[in-house]
Amino acid sequence: MNAIFCVLLAALSIWDYPARYPSHELLRRQFLAACRKGDAAGMEKTCQQGVELLPDDPTWRYNLACSLAHFENRQNEALDALEKAIDLGFRDSKAIRADADLAKLSKVRRYEELIEYADEMSRRPIMFGPLAVVPATGVFGQSVALGEQNLGWNFDIGCFNAEMKLAVASAGGNTGDLYMNRDGGHSPLNLDAFPGITPVRLDQEGRSRGMDLDIPNLLVPYPLFGNCSRAYTHGPMWRSLPRVLLTAEAWRLKMMVKFYLSNQTWVFPSNADTAPVGTNGDVFASIAPYWIITAGRSYSDMPYLRAALQASRSFQTDVKEEIVKRGLLAPTIQTLIRKSLRNVTNEVAYLSAAAHPTAFPPRGVDVTRLMAAAGAMTVKSIPPLAVISVTAEPPSAAPPQPELTYATAFAWAYVLRSDDERRAFKIKACGASEYRFVQTHGKGVDVAVEQIAPNEARVTISRRGLSPTSRVDIAAFGRNPGTGWGAPSYVSFSRMDPSAPYSDPLLTPSPAKAEE
Repeated sequence: MNAIFCVLLAALSIWDYPARYPSHELLRRQFLAACRKGDAAGMEKTCQQGVELLPDDPTWRYNLACSLAHFENRQNEALDALEKAIDLGFRDSKAIRADADLAKLSKVRRYEELIEYADEMSRRPIMFGPLAVVPATGVFGQSVALGEQNLGWNFDIGCFNAEMKLAVASAGGNTGDLYMNRDGGHSPLNLDAFPGITPVRLDQEGRSRGMDLDIPNLLVPYPLFGNCSRAYTHGPMWRSLPRVLLTAEAWRLKMMVKFYLSNQTWVFPSNADTAPVGTNGDVFASIAPYWIITAGRSYSDMPYLRAALQASRSFQTDVKEEIVKRGLLAPTIQTLIRKSLRNVTNEVAYLSAAAHPTAFPPRGVDVTRLMAAAGAMTVKSIPPLAVISVTAEPPSAAPPQPELTYATAFAWAYVLRSDDERRAFKIKACGASEYRFVQTHGKGVDVAVEQIAPNEARVTISRRGLSPTSRVDIAAFGRNPGTGWGAPSYVSFSRMDPSAPYSDPLLTPSPAKAEE
């Protein structure tokens, strides 16, 4: 009883985890650095801080046990930490037994008892902590509210894991699709137009803490469509939510990649980051395929959100099931929408700038053609994804600051800071049978794209023409026999200039830093 009381006393609300996650990530990196050095004291210190930060997290408790096991005179403390880790959900008895960090405990009887305890507890539900989750139940087509009891915390990517079990009452329409609005109902979807769709919201406590606003933060087991017509509009760091994700909070891109590969389609307005609202031109220094950006303010997202849902309900049942099973719904919808833009009428046009605007224009998509293309897709014609990696050929002198701003599976970004007039990069792709590499943004910039191997291109780019409002995008596409070209993967290049009318302050070094 005392042990249970202590755990309850220490337990956090699941709503506390987002605010603590950045500190957790910092401690995790410090812990890994100490592990690489074999610094047992450093490992223990970091784990103690991790336990203090997240007292009901089983992994920090387990890492503390591993750290304490290195000290001959602290075996009982190590076993205490291991027992608490098991209570909180670390119950993989095989992993515990195989862990070399715990080898010094193997001759202690209590160690064997704890392994047996972990095996026994693995067959019981977790009662406390971020892994103690009860599925939300309901029926597709009816609203579902997610509360603390339905949410765990994903430490790998920093988001909520929602457990849900929904029953099918009637098939057809958008049955199986979820919808979530993240702007407080400012720009809501007309649910009546999409029979079968399931609106998802957080409970009152989650909403009161603002967990339902702005950047997505929820991993769900079903296809999810969402929108948010909010932006940062005040102060020098004004920007749309996509530009937040590409700059100030680029660490969240790991999460957005996971959402992209988990059948989530998100739509956001560009606000003042592009025309017609903005007066500085296109101020995106890079682009990524993890969401749909629409030109305009509030409500400009609605036509493309509706188009995405119309595409989703137009797939043949077996085709959609296979797309969802492969985690390709979001990339496939991206592909179909781009191919159904009014000025994109064939595969050749798809491999051009016409299909890849920074922000999609109003009334830009031919919904009739989009629905027909979705309906005509077969299992064999589902397009693949091209996973990319980039190598920069070294400049003549090291630039004053790092040039790579982020690197993800389907989007990389560089801010060129070297004084070299021309730079060269190699882009490799995998995941398909055939590839193309195409410049899709940066008209007027001197760029050469040479495909030097079936899955590799060499890009040379001149600094001349690059500016804070004129970037270059190189898109990589893949296809397999019987499919069209799949969703784009992008490599973006930009250059900042403090003297320009606008140069993103998050990417532009101050004069003092530049001199350093």
